[in-house]
Amino acid sequence: MPASQELAEVQSALLSLDMRPTLLVILGSYLPGYKSGGPIRSIANLVSALGQEVTFRIVTLDRDLGEHSPFPGIVANRWVRVGHADVMYLRPGILGLLRICRLLRSIDRNSGLYLNSFFARRASMLPVLMRWLGLCRPRSVIIAPRGEFSAGALRIKSVRKRLFIRLAKSLGLYQGLIWHASSEFEAVDISRQFSLSRSVRVASVIPSADGHAGKKRRSQVAIASDLASAVPSSQRQRPPKVPGRLHIVFVSRLSRMKNLAGALKMVAGISGQVSLDLYGPLEDAAYWAECRDLISALPENIQVRYLGQIAHEEIGLAFATHELFLLPTFGENFGHVIAEALLAGCPVLISDQTPWRGLEALGVGWDLPLTASARFREVLQHCVDMGPEEHAVMCARATEFAERRANDPNVIEENRALFQYALGLGSGLISGPKVV
Repeated sequence: MPASQELAEVQSALLSLDMRPTLLVILGSYLPGYKSGGPIRSIANLVSALGQEVTFRIVTLDRDLGEHSPFPGIVANRWVRVGHADVMYLRPGILGLLRICRLLRSIDRNSGLYLNSFFARRASMLPVLMRWLGLCRPRSVIIAPRGEFSAGALRIKSVRKRLFIRLAKSLGLYQGLIWHASSEFEAVDISRQFSLSRSVRVASVIPSADGHAGKKRRSQVAIASDLASAVPSSQRQRPPKVPGRLHIVFVSRLSRMKNLAGALKMVAGISGQVSLDLYGPLEDAAYWAECRDLISALPENIQVRYLGQIAHEEIGLAFATHELFLLPTFGENFGHVIAEALLAGCPVLISDQTPWRGLEALGVGWDLPLTASARFREVLQHCVDMGPEEHAVMCARATEFAERRANDPNVIEENRALFQYALGLGSGLISGPKVV
């Protein structure tokens, strides 16, 4: 019997007996929230794809990022069904913290723990510390840093972050964990910080070279790309693009990491009639003040509007009514918003600090080094001058490319293999080791 058929029969048997493996997922916010962006989409898409094979139990706050009020209608401290997952919404404060501790203490060797940050105190540092102290004993711990080790991310509050990394390494807090990298670029970032010798394509994992061989189980790193949404955006007929005009959109948290200031400086030097619409939560008041100063200094041909926060279900429409998505980010471990722009048929101009590379060759956009300011302006001017035929072709290619990427069965298999390995359901090996 072929191995794939045998695995399918085993999975079917587990489902019929309700013996699916359990994965406890801890993250800062979850559905119906949307303000923290990518991590919510990563987990929601993962649950949608694998929720019938793995019992996902998600622990999160009862409110969206930065909000003081809980979600309406949410009952705290009780498991509720959301899609294919059981979710417990906790209130912030000491009582919620104590409940997390109790949940972590209750984990047995048949369950895995999945953390969605490295620096989040209650959602990541606390579980890791409890495990180190022997107060939490899951079968395995998977940690997804979500781009926190990129050079751009580490430049923000760098002293505090580097001190914690040094302390974590000296104490061996992360010994024996499985690191989940969304791309080879992120795997290199993780390996650089924790002296991991090499990483592989799926969940065939390689031990680290951290000097603790023979004493404890070694740390491991596996690459499994995040799952993009496979739901197509509502398509609407775009009016033909007018040469000499360009409608740009920036959709993201308005923070230093997303580099809105850089985007404003880039558009300042182009000619033509240009509009730039900004969507996203105001995460940093001081940074927003800097950006407002840049906006006020722009020439009259550049019109900028801040349109506030946007719900996830409305993002597709925002992209469908603009002609270019601009995001010169300092780093993304995946970039769900980039996938959503492409899915909506909106060409993108982004930095090369994301896994979305080679876009110009594909005819769907551009990914440029942040040091190439002149090249950014050159591309922006080209987009302003672009005629309707060229733009329509790019839009069609963008949607086709994004749909193909979202429905790639290999990406689902990478994630399935990762959790099969972590939860002890087999080797998790789909392809041979690929060293990065």
